[in-house]
Amino acid sequence: MRCFRLPPVLITAALVTVGCADEPSSEPSPVKVAFDDGWGQVFLADADGSALQQITPTTTVDNTDDRYSTYPALSPGGTQLAYTRAGRFIDIVDLDSGQSRTLYEGGYQPVFSPDGTSIAFSSSDGISIMNADGSDVRVIVEQDSAFGAAFSPDGSRVVFATDGHLVEVPVTGGDPTVLLRDQFWNQDPVYSPDGSTLVFVSNRGGNNGSEIYAMPAGGGPITPLTATYAVHPQFTPDGSRILYTRATSPDGTPVTDIATSTRPELASMNPDGTDQRHLTPRSITAQNPSTGGGQ
Repeated sequence: MRCFRLPPVLITAALVTVGCADEPSSEPSPVKVAFDDGWGQVFLADADGSALQQITPTTTVDNTDDRYSTYPALSPGGTQLAYTRAGRFIDIVDLDSGQSRTLYEGGYQPVFSPDGTSIAFSSSDGISIMNADGSDVRVIVEQDSAFGAAFSPDGSRVVFATDGHLVEVPVTGGDPTVLLRDQFWNQDPVYSPDGSTLVFVSNRGGNNGSEIYAMPAGGGPITPLTATYAVHPQFTPDGSRILYTRATSPDGTPVTDIATSTRPELASMNPDGTDQRHLTPRSITAQNPSTGGGQ
């Protein structure tokens, strides 16, 4: 088992587009969240789930459709969105102009560096990094089981999962450092913006699924943040909230056992796991959140 993926159901989304200001503003850009619906479309919304808009074309439910889009990644400034198309192309779209192009063929799960100049991604080769314009592609982890890269807050390191272990490597490559290796399956690691905490997903809860956990970045006690099935944690840029994908029953109740009939939705919580609330409307399935903006 390489990753936990929630089986979505096909539904129709009611979309609201975001208007553009007539004049430039000196105010910080709003925090945005991007996600995919599990059926090949990528969406963008404000951090509170409002102002929902569809970014990529509507596709068929067949993931062989060349437009099938997943794993969105917002740039730190929230102006660009990278994503995986057709399972093998990494595309990028300028959110102001709507212009898009392909950066790389043969990768998936892109993620921007904190300064927005680089993109790390997974591939059959392992973990690679390229410039944000698609140039200078280089493999930093040669291990086909490695996936789910995320940068450290200072941009000097990349953390990822491989065979259920959490591992870190310098962006220049080199010797990896094992951050967590035990009898459980661990994945989806991400650092808090201040670098003090590593949040990740694990099946250590004893349920037929997985939950989100936190531990000090340097190692230490592991604390559960969710008690129900949850994956894909992502901090908001200011570190005040964690967005994540959770499984719910058809009536919206979070579940622990993925053998039940489930659908994915986005939720948010405080970094200590309190104040858990749904983020996306019941009219749409949602998973793989990414945040950006606020700068």
